[in-house]
Amino acid sequence: MRCVPARDFTVAKAVAWRSAIEENPPYQREGSIWSLDKQQLFIDSLLNGYDVPKIYLHDLRGKDPRKVYAIVDGKQRLTTIWRFLRDELPLARDYRTETANLPDVPDGTTHPGPGDVFSALHPAWQRVLRQTYLAVVLIQNATPTDIEDLFSRLNNGEPLNAAEKRNAMGGAMAELVREIGTGPFFTGYLRFGNRRLQHLDLAARLLMVEQGPVSGAALPDLRARSLDDFVRRNRRLDPVARADLRARLDDLLAFMSEVFRPADPLLASESYATIYALFVRHLRATVEPRDRSPGAVRAFLEAFHQRRLAELHKPEERQDPIMNEFSQLMQNGTIDRRGLERRLAILAGRYGEVSRGGVAAAPRAGR
Repeated sequence: MRCVPARDFTVAKAVAWRSAIEENPPYQREGSIWSLDKQQLFIDSLLNGYDVPKIYLHDLRGKDPRKVYAIVDGKQRLTTIWRFLRDELPLARDYRTETANLPDVPDGTTHPGPGDVFSALHPAWQRVLRQTYLAVVLIQNATPTDIEDLFSRLNNGEPLNAAEKRNAMGGAMAELVREIGTGPFFTGYLRFGNRRLQHLDLAARLLMVEQGPVSGAALPDLRARSLDDFVRRNRRLDPVARADLRARLDDLLAFMSEVFRPADPLLASESYATIYALFVRHLRATVEPRDRSPGAVRAFLEAFHQRRLAELHKPEERQDPIMNEFSQLMQNGTIDRRGLERRLAILAGRYGEVSRGGVAAAPRAGR
């Protein structure tokens, strides 16, 4: 068995050869039928030039007089294409052509709009879609056992985690998360790895917080489901709002680059990076600049960390209950709103005691 990429497999070819494509070979498992939203999102991705997953076809040329290919993986994607080109599927009500991804169409061409079916598209756009290349892999010289094994590998491999699924959503926010999560602060200062896109998980949290109110005292829910909704909700984020959000987070990360060090032990895990980033953001929103210089913040965090570790070695009756509570919350690793707000309050309170300047109960104007 060998797998080779199909070099000339376009949407037009997928349509022209439909009758020669076996949709339900014996090894094809029952899969879930895509919802209307998912079908519309797939067509949206094709029209706007976003990357879409590969389609795997069993190459039957010379083996079956009636069929050319059999679908191994990608049935819902092909079915969605066929439906759209038969006018059975309209574009979503919130469809928008991404100006940054415009294909080569003549000036003055009317772009696709919400609710459009294929026949309603300008001929130039119909041609664009028909000529769109699909990432198709042809499986050649394969036995039924080979196909079963490949199908199992494609569908039963290591499941995607939340960050990996979020990264595959596409759209403006997913792109911004990737930009931030692969930027210099994340690659240079974080001590933990990015094998399963943990850096992008942290980037999504910081972007979600930064999009909210100035004060760090009231946090959004930063659990996986909320982050998914955040990325999905901002899939069509206005370019001006995107640039503003990027600038504000870049400003925070620039300050953090003065507080933390390359491969910083204080940023040894996603949990610590999250709470320390929220803490620094909170200080910048509530404390006068003279009272929260990068050096002062660094000295406090190092001292806090050492004190917290020292408390763990004391007899329980002599431990500082507040420091012990912080340690327990960190050990639990929870990122629910209440747990994060409590840790943030402990850090802010202790910083106020150390600096003697206190921490303002309400944020100052600006950031």
